[in-house]
Amino acid sequence: MTRVSTFSANQNALMDLMKAQKTLMDAQKQLTTGKIATDLKGVGHQAETLSATRAALQRADAYEEAAVRTEARLESQDIAMGQMADAISDLRLAVTSKDGDYTMHQVKEAFYKVANSLNTQHAGTYIFGGTRTDTAPVTTNDINDLIPMGSASESFVNNDRRPQVQLDQNLKVDTGMLASDVGGEVFDSFKRIADFDAGVNGPFDRPLSPAQETFLNGEIQNVITALDNMYVKIGENGAAQSNVETIKNSQADRQVFLQQMLSDLEDVDMAEAATRFQAAETALQVSAKTFASLSQVSLLQYLR
Repeated sequence: MTRVSTFSANQNALMDLMKAQKTLMDAQKQLTTGKIATDLKGVGHQAETLSATRAALQRADAYEEAAVRTEARLESQDIAMGQMADAISDLRLAVTSKDGDYTMHQVKEAFYKVANSLNTQHAGTYIFGGTRTDTAPVTTNDINDLIPMGSASESFVNNDRRPQVQLDQNLKVDTGMLASDVGGEVFDSFKRIADFDAGVNGPFDRPLSPAQETFLNGEIQNVITALDNMYVKIGENGAAQSNVETIKNSQADRQVFLQQMLSDLEDVDMAEAATRFQAAETALQVSAKTFASLSQVSLLQYLR
């Protein structure tokens, strides 16, 4: 007695057909996306490494963006302090003049330029205000406002905390200078000059009186010291710019390395994927023909 069963053969053929369809779909998806898989489950035991690498890449990108913003802020500081240095240089020349009218005109002009530079804004915040970025750190741009003050330091309302920025996981960098530190010395000179001009030996005249000439000769060295220290701060800012640029480039290099790691983990070899796709397509065709052939088998053929 011959026993013929078509059910089991049909089921096996159907399973093979479904498997071939899935294999073809997976191969087609790889060709379309260029990725081994579209989710972490598809990369198997490397899922944890892939997830960690992606997170590291996001951090490196964020740190690089922070470095770019910091570079822009430091550039604004450099320009502002350069303008202050020019104004203090003009002040130095003014106090060596024998013409009192010219001296006070230049002193007032220099004060206005320094005060405005100290109130420089970048991206909507005052760069010399410390962490108090919503209020101008210098309260006046008129030298006469210094006269009733007990000291020039009363002109400054910045706080004493220099802002910092996170440029790496364990690295914070100071990005700001304080108006009171940058402009304190020259503001002291401005106040002494303003006080003298408003005092019993003032105002400065043409020509200068002996008392006025003696005072200005004594003030020259204070102005020169303020100018020298301004150049020191410009140098410090330049060093910070160089440091931030190095960190920015390091984060960019890190991204390149991590992107290559990600590519190795999740990108498919397109040549191999194309070969797999062709093989899967052929397998599907064979499975489809086999299933179609078995579907036509009937027990009646054997009972005739």
